[in-house]
Amino acid sequence: MIVRKIGLSEEALIQKVIELGNKNKKTLGLLPEGAIRLHIKKGFLFISIDEEDNLHGYVLFSITQRKRIIRIIHLCVEEEFRGKKIAKHLLDFLKNEFLDKLRGISLSCREDYKEASRFWEKYGFKPVGRKRSRSKEEKYLILWSYDFGGADLFSSSINETNSIKAVLDANILIKGRDKCEDGTGVNFLFSDWLNEVDYYYAPEIFNEINRDKDKLRAKKTRLYLQNFSQIKFKPDLRDTIYFEVCKIVLGDSINDKSDKLQLAECIASEFEYFITTDKNILEAYDLIFKKYGVQVLRPTDFILEIDEINNKTNYYSSRLAGVQSNYKPIQSLETDQLVEIFLVREQSEKKHELRDILTSLSGDVKNSKTMIVKNKNGDIIGVWAGRINNDIFEIKLLRTQKGKLSDILFKQFLYRLINLSIEKEKNYLSIQDQFLKRSHKEIIDSLGFFYKENQWVKLIGVGIVNSLDYFSKENVTVGFLNNDIVIEWLKSNSIDYKLQLERRLFPLKFSDIDIPTYIIPIRPYWAGELFDHYIAGEDLFGAKPELSWNRENVYYRSVKPIKEEFPSRILWYVSKGQSKNNSRCSAIVGCSYLDDMVMGKPKELFRQYKNFGIYEWEDIFKLAKNDTENKIKAIEFSDTEVFKNAIPLKKVQEIFIKNGKKSNTFACPVRVDKEIFNQIYILGTK
Repeated sequence: MIVRKIGLSEEALIQKVIELGNKNKKTLGLLPEGAIRLHIKKGFLFISIDEEDNLHGYVLFSITQRKRIIRIIHLCVEEEFRGKKIAKHLLDFLKNEFLDKLRGISLSCREDYKEASRFWEKYGFKPVGRKRSRSKEEKYLILWSYDFGGADLFSSSINETNSIKAVLDANILIKGRDKCEDGTGVNFLFSDWLNEVDYYYAPEIFNEINRDKDKLRAKKTRLYLQNFSQIKFKPDLRDTIYFEVCKIVLGDSINDKSDKLQLAECIASEFEYFITTDKNILEAYDLIFKKYGVQVLRPTDFILEIDEINNKTNYYSSRLAGVQSNYKPIQSLETDQLVEIFLVREQSEKKHELRDILTSLSGDVKNSKTMIVKNKNGDIIGVWAGRINNDIFEIKLLRTQKGKLSDILFKQFLYRLINLSIEKEKNYLSIQDQFLKRSHKEIIDSLGFFYKENQWVKLIGVGIVNSLDYFSKENVTVGFLNNDIVIEWLKSNSIDYKLQLERRLFPLKFSDIDIPTYIIPIRPYWAGELFDHYIAGEDLFGAKPELSWNRENVYYRSVKPIKEEFPSRILWYVSKGQSKNNSRCSAIVGCSYLDDMVMGKPKELFRQYKNFGIYEWEDIFKLAKNDTENKIKAIEFSDTEVFKNAIPLKKVQEIFIKNGKKSNTFACPVRVDKEIFNQIYILGTK
């Protein structure tokens, strides 16, 4: 028996996988063939075969990077091979592949599938939750979790979920009611494996039900809606949006107007996904997304984008519509207003306790720091307050208003707080707010904080160090593991482990990680738009732009004859050109992690990376030389650290020659080793 990955070129084996899945679709749940091929492309499908390529079974999964967990979608074994430990071998292979990279495995399984449940329990999974299945009968799903334990340094539960919320239009719901298999992919939406999605309906659907002359069918539809939740919104806002939508979306029939009202209600309720098969709305996709930030998707497209949605960070332009100019300390007269805005009533937070925190910190000018953010209309949308205590910067309050910018504003708060901790030379940043939203906990976790004694703590490190030397210091501790355990892992010389640890300690860098670095040229305009606030001539929320970071981003460029490897780093070389700060042209200005590189046609890539919010279609089309068939490259990168000191081309060339490489003008990407990266990084951050 052989367990291994399957490749896209192995068509005969792929067909066997598809056939096996279809044969067991009643228990596995429906999955489009396109989704299977997409997971194979990502390396997320392992097979068990014999020497004659007979398929014994397969495991298909996805990875949610922001939670660092594997989510099993299908685990299937041919009937004749069951009882021969095929499933165990597939799971063993999966576990060993990601043991030192991720936190664990999660899955959902019908409660009445007793044999499968016994297998999960025997393997070591724990039943951590229970929820209603989407089956017509009243069935339940058990949520199973398998923790890798010591392979991960950080203590957050892998079982916390932040559901994807999507609005289904009336046509989708009616097809779901009738279990209609019409090629639109509607039935895929209701598979039990898709348990991380919560579906909602717009109340306008009741008008459509009322127009149904078949009263028995109308009653059936009303009963079916009980499986979903109704969205809520302000009627006046819905009316305003509907008036605007009518200018964008074609169609004047009663049904067309109803479809547009449902879309308007989705937008007014601030949901990000509207699933429909309506041709007029789908054709207006680009305009709707650009104006409202709402993605209009066909059912199958939604299924294919689940992984991207799970891993995306609700990225919107870091400019945040003029927020920077309204970043200021809390005034004593604002305390009562802040209590009313940010009191977490759903968790029974007490007004007097929140008021005491605000009053004590805003009044302690010597030892405390407080800030509020207002939008361009003067509305308060965020607040944080903390105290500097010995070697710790303690944040007692960290809140943002609900809305589409809530998460990105929360991230920018954290970047600012990390920056302040560095400026104040503190070893730790502690978030002690006990009323954090679940999505905010995930953001904190993704930025390298660990949870300990009712607080989230981040070790603050800067510069570039040898990993073993760094963790040999007595005052350096991470998570619940002591330094001896960390050092033991580091001595194993696992590149994946070191890189995981380095990224959790961002912006600290390890000098002994042997991964490639690519010096990638970028024009001054795009460097300023994407990450370099020096070039843009802007401050981040009024802060000194000494370390300005964006969590994730994407840069488009033409296809060049270099095949990037992962994991790797990027050094950004700004080419010649005009900018507000010309000293940063013809120089290396920062570094990032290279997460992915995708080649494709411009429309495909633009759609895939639309959430990143910087590029317009015209920019992508121009890069493709005004030809929609011309392939271009999308470079996905994250955790960008902008260098205070730009390293000019002349100095970079000296480093190249010193390290036995020819000088280069970086007209296209160039690969370098860790020694050159280390030397350039030291110059940029000293």
